[in-house]
Amino acid sequence: MASMKDRTVTVIGAGMAGLAAAYDLQRAGWKVTVLEARERVGGRVYSLRRFSDGLVAEAGGEFIEDTHTRMLAFAKEFNLQLGRVGSWQAQDDDWGFFEGRAGRMSDEKIWETNLQAEIEQVWRAVAELGKKVEDPNQPQASKEAERLDRRSTADWLASLDAHPLAMNYFIQHIRSEYTTEPERFSLLDLARNAAMYYSTLERLPNSRIVGGNDLIARSIASALRDVRLGAVVTSVRVMPDDVTVTYKQNDSHLTVRSALAVLAIPLTTARLIEFDPPLPPAHRRMVDEVSYGAVTKVMIEYRERFWDEVGWNGRLATDAPIVYTWHATSHIAHERGILTAYTGGDHAVELSALSDDERIQVAVSTIEKVFPGSSDLIEHTETVAWLNEPYTRASYMALAPGQVTAHWKTLFEPAGRLFFAGEHATAIQGYMEGAVESGQRAAATILANGG
Repeated sequence: MASMKDRTVTVIGAGMAGLAAAYDLQRAGWKVTVLEARERVGGRVYSLRRFSDGLVAEAGGEFIEDTHTRMLAFAKEFNLQLGRVGSWQAQDDDWGFFEGRAGRMSDEKIWETNLQAEIEQVWRAVAELGKKVEDPNQPQASKEAERLDRRSTADWLASLDAHPLAMNYFIQHIRSEYTTEPERFSLLDLARNAAMYYSTLERLPNSRIVGGNDLIARSIASALRDVRLGAVVTSVRVMPDDVTVTYKQNDSHLTVRSALAVLAIPLTTARLIEFDPPLPPAHRRMVDEVSYGAVTKVMIEYRERFWDEVGWNGRLATDAPIVYTWHATSHIAHERGILTAYTGGDHAVELSALSDDERIQVAVSTIEKVFPGSSDLIEHTETVAWLNEPYTRASYMALAPGQVTAHWKTLFEPAGRLFFAGEHATAIQGYMEGAVESGQRAAATILANGG
């Protein structure tokens, strides 16, 4: 691939994938140039620090699982403290707000049924579904891959004998975890995720970085010798002997030539880049066709943690437009606290079209309906709509029916001297850990072939 004399690589994107790739390549002696369109590193890892008393909330990637060994290794390497939170999938004292009723999911008087048991029935069906994917790293090779990939998750849900409230809950789960509608989510990809995460009903705890998850990104970037911010890549020219990347910085159009390049940006923004000559047909289709979801977050700082008084943990699943809430500062002790309203799917598209103030009001008013008087305690609010963020233009990959079998293999294959990385190019899809895994794998492949 690259001779010992020309161990140069251009990394496009300073999110976790690009930074992880650059870090490993630089440590192996390569000359690495990182181009980032934003004026900050981290990409979809973006910690907001405009709250009171040093409180921080995550506008992007939030949860580090105990199995996320790469993120945990970075935290240890850079002496960053981890704060424990419960499982983001389910916890005791979770609340629901469905069909105008609100209360603990375990309160049978409110729901007129054992709602938690009904929901567990759906999860058992999901676990059974996961058995149809023998290897979650290779879902397209599963015996029933074609059949499963043709079906939507909505179609499968409709076939279950499930309680309507449990069904309602699980639709909100799909919207929050995969940031898309069940109608547009491949059943094969749900089965793949089930094989990875949902083979049992056990839900493992997670962590956040105290002070903000983006401290990992900042720490990696500070160790890199050549990170260029505000560098908007406009074209990539992959030739037999080298790669030339053209980018705009301020009012200047600049180029950087290297032996290899790593494309570590969402495919939504890769679509804005001119590839000359064009990418190979399979890669071109992948870039053009792979589906992404939509997500918004509204973060509300309250002067006191009113939820503690009613035995609520801050987690609310709802069929209201905000979809889900959780306690964004559960990992630190403080009298103030931040709730995050996390909206995925079509509701996120709708909220993205609102002004920031309107979007915040939707979240505030929904929580006020469940907890009257909570609005009086608000100190500060923030919001982000990733659909509107020009260098993301989506949440994360959400493969539609037919797309797993069409594109999974290509997501992991280089196009000549161009390598792909990002949360879309990993089996640990949608997570910071997955982004890091993809970047490290791209670097390892480069090193194995030319370093």
